[in-house]
Amino acid sequence: MASFQELAADNPNIRQQYDEWRELRSQNGEDSTDYQAFRQHLIAMGAPDPGEQEIDDFVGDDFKAAHPERYQ
Repeated sequence: MASFQELAADNPNIRQQYDEWRELRSQNGEDSTDYQAFRQHLIAMGAPDPGEQEIDDFVGDDFKAAHPERYQ
């Protein structure tokens, strides 16, 4: 599972792109923890595909602990 830091080698702006995407999703009442939606956003804007598997630090450990059904 790749991290933002590792993916920054191919896409130095990935963290900023994530922060902006997450803010817009929250403002629009959309799920800002939907990794596949973020992945599709990156692909649509021509950024490198971060891969099918969710980025390791896409959400924090607190969120992962609160959603064991999603993060087993």
